[in-house]
Amino acid sequence: MKSAILLVVFFVSFFTSVAQELKGLVLSEKTNEPIIGASVYFDNTSIGTTTNFDGEFSILLKQPINAPLVVSFIGFETKIYSIEDFTVNRIFKLKEDINTLSEVVLDSKDEWSREFKLRQFRREFLGRSEFAEKCTILNEDALILNFERDTKELVASAKAPIIVRNDALDYIVKYDIKDFYITYNMDTEANIDLEKVFITVASVGYSGTTFFETIDSKKHKRALRNRQKAYTGSALHFMRAIANNSLRKEKFKIFKGSYQVDPLLHIKTFKNDSLNVSEVSLSHKLNVLCKGRQSAIQSEVKRFTIDAFGNHAPIDKVLFGGFMAKQRIGDVLPLDYGL
Repeated sequence: MKSAILLVVFFVSFFTSVAQELKGLVLSEKTNEPIIGASVYFDNTSIGTTTNFDGEFSILLKQPINAPLVVSFIGFETKIYSIEDFTVNRIFKLKEDINTLSEVVLDSKDEWSREFKLRQFRREFLGRSEFAEKCTILNEDALILNFERDTKELVASAKAPIIVRNDALDYIVKYDIKDFYITYNMDTEANIDLEKVFITVASVGYSGTTFFETIDSKKHKRALRNRQKAYTGSALHFMRAIANNSLRKEKFKIFKGSYQVDPLLHIKTFKNDSLNVSEVSLSHKLNVLCKGRQSAIQSEVKRFTIDAFGNHAPIDKVLFGGFMAKQRIGDVLPLDYGL
């Protein structure tokens, strides 16, 4: 059964077309003291930094991007901001996260061992691809995993951002989980060992913020080839091709059912120069083929937007199937990849 992935991210800010520098200060809301080492980054990119000993930071944007700014630190609530004006230095105040101050009590009905739940989480969070197999979660002890028999769901949260080392793509990926669940098709009759029954995944949903750091390994040239392989036929590749009117050039074929159709007749684009985005209208569900990789796309809104980086919004209203839906953290690339 095809899994559906829900990635909930908000893309609401916009920038002018010239390079800009964002400067600011991160403080504790309670004490007004600077927070040293806080992470400040544009979501789902490799564009970011950490605060210095005075709580200050500076980020140089070489090109415009539509993405929210994320400010986070362990023990504090993560904040997401829309930045429209870069001309003033900003002060960001973080509130202590009371959930980290107390022990998390798991559901007493949980019948799965932690190791079994970790295997389930790794498979659906990292994916099942050749690149996912090269990934290692470096801080699994931060994960809180709970299986709920009544809903047939495995629910995950974390005490800190999950850190993933991807040796196939040469990235360290820091993922701050907001929500994560796996829903199963399974028999939950009484007196059955639920680790031994036959289960299949009905759906997977997760949301959060992501930051990428490049690893400069001895096999970096191979990682660059792997990145291109992961990019080809991906949702990011497809969205950029739509925005740039280059579906044919990028070897995408569009089908209505099993019949190949002219993309221009079924994917309408409208330039919005004031926001530096393209507005897109899909008439119905479409099947997509790119170099042997099959996907499907359907929009639940009349129009969605795509920026020059391939950001599409509202992200939860554009649904994917096939290859695009099955790509997980093990295959994901930052929005600034290749730009």
